[in-house]
Amino acid sequence: MILVNPFEKDPDETYRAYQRFRKRNEYDKAYRCIESLLKRFPDDMELLDEIVALALGQIRDPDLARPWLMRRIKLASYWRDYALLSEIEALIGNLPKARENLGLATKLQKRQRFLMDTPREVREALDRARNLIRLQEHNRWVERISSQAKVERPDGERGVPAPGGAAKLPAVTEAKKQPLDKSEAPVATAPPVSPALASYRASLRFAPPDFEVMNAMLQSRGTLKECQLRVEYAHLDVQRGFDDLLCVNAIKGVDRYWYQLETAKKVLKYFHGRVLLCDEVGLGKTIEAGMLMKEYLLRGMVKNILILTPAPLVSQWQEEMAQKFDIVFATTEDPLFSADPDRFWRGSFIIASIHTAKSSKNFTRVAGNFYDLVVVDEAHHLKNRNTLNWKLVNEIKKRFIFLLSATPVQNHLIELFNLITLLKPGQFKTERLFKQAYLQRGDSRKPANSEQLRELLRDVMIRNTRSAIDLKLPRRFAATARLEPSATERELYNGITEFARAHSNSLPGSLLQLLLREAGSSPAALRATLLRLRSERGESVDNLLNLAENVGETARGKALLEILGKNQEEKKVVFVQYLKTLDSVASLMERRGLPFALFCGDQSAREKDEAIRRFREDLPILLSTESGGEGRNLQFCNTLINFDLPWNPMRIEQRIGRLHRIGQNRDVFIFNLSVRETLEDHILHILENKINMFEMVIGEIEPLLGYLGEEREFEDIVMEIWMGSRNYEEARSRFEVFGQDLVKAKADYLESKELDREIFGEDYEV
Repeated sequence: MILVNPFEKDPDETYRAYQRFRKRNEYDKAYRCIESLLKRFPDDMELLDEIVALALGQIRDPDLARPWLMRRIKLASYWRDYALLSEIEALIGNLPKARENLGLATKLQKRQRFLMDTPREVREALDRARNLIRLQEHNRWVERISSQAKVERPDGERGVPAPGGAAKLPAVTEAKKQPLDKSEAPVATAPPVSPALASYRASLRFAPPDFEVMNAMLQSRGTLKECQLRVEYAHLDVQRGFDDLLCVNAIKGVDRYWYQLETAKKVLKYFHGRVLLCDEVGLGKTIEAGMLMKEYLLRGMVKNILILTPAPLVSQWQEEMAQKFDIVFATTEDPLFSADPDRFWRGSFIIASIHTAKSSKNFTRVAGNFYDLVVVDEAHHLKNRNTLNWKLVNEIKKRFIFLLSATPVQNHLIELFNLITLLKPGQFKTERLFKQAYLQRGDSRKPANSEQLRELLRDVMIRNTRSAIDLKLPRRFAATARLEPSATERELYNGITEFARAHSNSLPGSLLQLLLREAGSSPAALRATLLRLRSERGESVDNLLNLAENVGETARGKALLEILGKNQEEKKVVFVQYLKTLDSVASLMERRGLPFALFCGDQSAREKDEAIRRFREDLPILLSTESGGEGRNLQFCNTLINFDLPWNPMRIEQRIGRLHRIGQNRDVFIFNLSVRETLEDHILHILENKINMFEMVIGEIEPLLGYLGEEREFEDIVMEIWMGSRNYEEARSRFEVFGQDLVKAKADYLESKELDREIFGEDYEV
């Protein structure tokens, strides 16, 4: 009889043997199987995952797992691997290496958000490593303390053992011997204090105390149960009162105004997480909602959040929540949504287009989930109970809900009844009784029993107004320079337009849109994309490249220098969209000897702070990309120059809002540089001449666009008009029609705004 060594069989047989040994808990044999396979397939990532999990989870030997994990990291560096390596180094006792790897994990995670790990998964993985490091540091510290202060326990006393007693805290190496819960993922975890004692789960934030405090605690004779009760009391004490907001120091790039803080406290204390936030435009409903979300998360009162918003606002919400509140949301624009919608909707933090969420494919998925908190922006889209919008929000199972709208009532008071029913079913009883009690006969726009209605609304609604908070901003003036391009510039722009129209069916729409945007910014920005187009797709663009390289000084460049040359002591911000455009304008200004500070997304936080400081204290010009709108306050400057123009009007508003905001005490001047007969020129014409955008309050463009009744984004609408036009005259005619649609949308918005002012007045502010 010939005996066959299971570790020398063919790979399939060896792997089956590995599985058998694991089922029989023969982990050493299972390890040898995987080790044998890795000799044949040293770069197999799945096998490396298996052996690391086996060494840590079952064999409980960090030293055994370490070399395999390091081999895996050499093949592909992922943040999770460095987090796990940090745990292993901590268990081994190599704390400097553990801290180093934890730092690498944290940095990599910020770059690898494409991996679609949920914020909770990230937090738990990094906290596991961080807490294990702190535990090992604490163990070493306790050993030092024990040598200085021997603590005697009376005979028979039960509770936490003294450091010098028989039941010492486990040594670092003892961590290897503790069995893991097999239901959990096989990762290294901190050992329990003592197998003989009951364990309690408590959420703690570690902050090493000073020597005297720690020594006093070690000498106390309280039982473990008493310690647990103290922790629970502290936790309940924090949650009991909302006079102090935990979120205030956890948000960044946000001006915290008194009325926003009071709004957050009022929602927490009196509204119990169900509220209609109806501040007038520009007062920061999004900031208030973000502060409340952060507060609930910090207090452990919510664990998952769903934000429903019109499609054009999805990316804006995601950006604001990440930058200002450090809450990373997945959105319906992410790849996971298309690849695995079931998994996507089970995520913890989701921002979704309400149009997408209510579709036949997604309605049951969304309505079937439970969310601790649901936030609905532009909530006036829920005004009709017969719509899918209303039905979706009504059917979602939820603890808390915020409805945001500057104009909650647009046509009649029944819309208000429908909104309040989502917040507090039964607040107004039935629709029939609501009509009888609160609507004037023959006029559904005017309330009856106004005082009683106000009392009921105060339980569910907050509406801060500009007059109530005494918000007075200086005036704003805008001027547009419509520039005549050189012959080469005109030929280049027309060539890009013809190329885009000719390739509308063969190249991605996003690529064509990028080409047109860059053509409206600078030849330098356009050239980089043309080069990629030629090298990656083999397109014949040599003529366009040649034109881009030979434009010379552009019409925009000349106009910019002329503006900068006037009143040179006055501070000015110049906004551009693309880094290549930034480089081009910077070179132009350097050649003319104009001093300036540079601000862009590629800079570190320290470099950005230094750029703003130099601009504020020393230099007359700040040259900035769109990242200059990421929360920096520039009220000390009152002149803005739009070198190029974003297609999205809300992006233009964000630029203006950096200067024209609370704290600005001078009139603000805006200069727009526009080249004739370009797409940007058409956009600027309808924004400036049709709806007077530059005279509107910052923030009003968002609800106004909502009255267009379009699910598409503004950029997609103008792109379709431009691409579908055969010549300039046809484009002008079609943009004229679109301009009329905007005029009507503005009229509808202003009408609903006036109606809300009549109904609510200033009776619902904090």
